[in-house]
Amino acid sequence: MPKVVNIILKVLLSLLMLMPIIGSLGVFPTPTADLYSTPQAFAFIQAMMSVGYITVIMGVVFAAALVLLWTKRTALAMLLILPVTVNIVAFHLVLEGTLLNAGSIMADLLALLNGYFLWQERKAIAPLFASKK
Repeated sequence: MPKVVNIILKVLLSLLMLMPIIGSLGVFPTPTADLYSTPQAFAFIQAMMSVGYITVIMGVVFAAALVLLWTKRTALAMLLILPVTVNIVAFHLVLEGTLLNAGSIMADLLALLNGYFLWQERKAIAPLFASKK
């Protein structure tokens, strides 16, 4: 049963990771102010979209993580998307003021799945935290 759960969660995570990949290709419409709960959040997104750099980097990072996830390099995939996940969650928490609105559901899910797979791979990443004497 746990193997089936892992596969289902990997598929769900993969679907979440497809969003920034597709977004970096310019498929989605430009965000509008009504999608964000505060003007500051919308201003931040507008700034990020006008530069374009973050959108491309997120697409590349999530594409690489998607390949790693399905080539049995889950620990590396989760470590790769961890900083992006933290920033997405921080955006919703700080600029929108909550993690419980409709816009932050995918961020919450991404953080939970990232945490779950990091926990599953804790033995693989443990050497990163070992002290050298």
